[in-house]
Amino acid sequence: MLKPSFGWALVTGASGGIGREFALQLAHAGWKLILVGRNTERLEETMRSFGGRGAEESIAIIADLSARGAGIALHEQCAARGLAVELLVNNAGSGLFGKSAELPSDKVEAMLSLNILSLTSLCALFGRDMSARGRGRILNVGSLAGGFALPYFASYAGSKSYVLSYSLALRAELRASGVAVSCVLPGYVRTSFDDSAGIASTAYRSFSAKNGMDASAVARAGLRALDRDRPYAVAGARNKIALVLSGLIPQSALPAMAKPLLDHMTRRRP
Repeated sequence: MLKPSFGWALVTGASGGIGREFALQLAHAGWKLILVGRNTERLEETMRSFGGRGAEESIAIIADLSARGAGIALHEQCAARGLAVELLVNNAGSGLFGKSAELPSDKVEAMLSLNILSLTSLCALFGRDMSARGRGRILNVGSLAGGFALPYFASYAGSKSYVLSYSLALRAELRASGVAVSCVLPGYVRTSFDDSAGIASTAYRSFSAKNGMDASAVARAGLRALDRDRPYAVAGARNKIALVLSGLIPQSALPAMAKPLLDHMTRRRP
């Protein structure tokens, strides 16, 4: 587990799921935490669950990171409070399921703003601060889906592909200034993702739950990767095997193979 330093750990999307587990594990290790999310009650519930020395000093900031300029505003708020963020965990993200041409454009844009634009702004702004101090750590939450072109998850998978690519490039840029950057790639996780993505299929949701990891295990994998200064880590042994096997198949063939399986699972017609 990462040992606390002189500053704060900021966790986005901390009101539930993987973000909540990041917060709990970091608090247990003694970090002071800045929890960011949209739901005041759930953020406060997370803070009541804290243990460790930093629990009493931790704070919650209410923010919708899918809004335009939200990442910039969050950075400005932390700066105004004098909060020196030593560890940034970009966990906030969302997904959408459906045919790309039929999904509501406003929801797609909000998802991409959250998954890509806010994450990029936060990495750049807090990364600049860390670089000036000569130390800091950034952990971005990607997805195993970022390694595939997935029908019905086209925009979501594309956004997570960006997260990994951006994280690796940022790591190379900041490494010499004492800032470590890692990315964790979970597969199915037992969270509310299926609900928020609009997945109604009982068969799909059953498959997701059966093959999903606990959020706590994903958080541990991410923090372990950052602690060991790994560029990225795939969470879960089965997911590691799946990623290796997918590399043996031409990228253009993967979506063609995945579509009939998803059609069957969600009872869609071609």
